[in-house]
Amino acid sequence: MEWLIPIIICVLVGVVLLVVEVFMPGFGIPGISAAVLLLAGIVMTWYEYGAKIGLAVAVAVLALMGVVISISLKSVKSGKLAKTELMLNGTVNDGGKSEREQVKMLMGKEGMALTPLRPVGAVEFDCGKMNVQSDGEFIEKGAKVRVIKINGTTIYVKEV
Repeated sequence: MEWLIPIIICVLVGVVLLVVEVFMPGFGIPGISAAVLLLAGIVMTWYEYGAKIGLAVAVAVLALMGVVISISLKSVKSGKLAKTELMLNGTVNDGGKSEREQVKMLMGKEGMALTPLRPVGAVEFDCGKMNVQSDGEFIEKGAKVRVIKINGTTIYVKEV
């Protein structure tokens, strides 16, 4: 019974650190600490209470992680977290324009294929390198292309 409190603390702190890692990408200190604490909680349970209980705690930890992360992500999308400074609601590039506005400005512009487009590849425009999609045909590297259609942030090009 003396192991119960440290096990609970390891699991709860591990899950909290895992949520922190979700919002601060990169395999950093919160992610490593979460993995170590969760594993420590499972190992302590296994050692003190046996294999069946240890396995049950491992399954419960996985389920708890799934539930907590899904609730956190849902809250970020439409809950209280969506209204905090944690979330950037629009991608801002040069000049303060959103990515969609910047993509719309490319309509009719010409560029050069930096990679073969099979049908997806990279094209160099005046504003920089962009990932594009051809209208279905293969376009060789170095070919001149023109933007013919924009669907959301997907840029469709055709060889000039």
